[in-house]
Amino acid sequence: MSAFAFQSSRVPLHSAFYPPILPSVPPLAPLLAPPNLLLCYIHGLDSSSTTWGPFLSVDAESAESTPFHRSFPSYAVDLRGHGQSPLADPSQFTPDAVVEDLTGFLSDVVSRPPFDPTSAIPPKVVVVGHSMGGRVAMLLAAKLAGALGSSLPFELSKVVIEDMDVKVRNKPPFAVTWEPPGGDFDRAFTSCDDCVSALIKSGYDEKRVKDWVVDGRIRNTQEEKWWSDVNPQTRALCYERILGSECGADAMEAIRAEEWQENVTLVVAGGTGPRGTVCDKESLEKMKRRLRGCDYFTVENAGHSIHKTHKDAFSSIIDGICRQVAE
Repeated sequence: MSAFAFQSSRVPLHSAFYPPILPSVPPLAPLLAPPNLLLCYIHGLDSSSTTWGPFLSVDAESAESTPFHRSFPSYAVDLRGHGQSPLADPSQFTPDAVVEDLTGFLSDVVSRPPFDPTSAIPPKVVVVGHSMGGRVAMLLAAKLAGALGSSLPFELSKVVIEDMDVKVRNKPPFAVTWEPPGGDFDRAFTSCDDCVSALIKSGYDEKRVKDWVVDGRIRNTQEEKWWSDVNPQTRALCYERILGSECGADAMEAIRAEEWQENVTLVVAGGTGPRGTVCDKESLEKMKRRLRGCDYFTVENAGHSIHKTHKDAFSSIIDGICRQVAE
């Protein structure tokens, strides 16, 4: 297997690791061997790995009904400029760079325990992306579905796109600015009030920002500082270079060209409005036509974050995918 050459501009991604939950009854032997499957979860815009915490966490009281997908190692990542991952040089923020970050992250993960880097059979990977993370998952699939994927120490087996289309979104719903003008936004603050004030001043709605204090995107750190997972500078870059570009449509066509569409799953919230999809209907129909053979699920009244509002339904879909891959 030839080695994949990473660029020096690659950003090391922060992640939250959720170890596999093993069954309490035999047979244990197959699961005690090095795992042959891992799941990687990608958040959306203005979010971070914390969005997946409630979905991936299992209470001790409900351990008997643990979803099948939690039998395997799970990693929720922070994309560059989100969560605790650095933004690095903004001029190098491109779709290709984001894909390379993820490729490097997955390559690093499978090179250490609990995986066996000496195995002749590379571990399989299922990537689940919410919202913009779904578009990033498509970019990853477009890059790795061809010959390049064979040079890596893992096999990308499936991608799941949660409530995202390929529409060019070049008109953000609101404009953002940040201090200092022309400089980089510092996500570390001396107090919660300073952090909240800076984000509101940057253009975010006050209620939304205060909700982020509750859900953990704004939080107190061990260094007695306050940290924002949200970065208005990154938001602007995402709209300019990912959401507002043709990269989603290009990725779709690349997946089609490689005849890889049967490995794609689209999960969309039914209806519109607060309890429905944010996806463009015409764009979704185009995706279904161009990715003929992909799996398509609609979860009614779920809202944009299906993994939060309809956890059991979304978990069941991920279970089914993992059973296919693990066979």
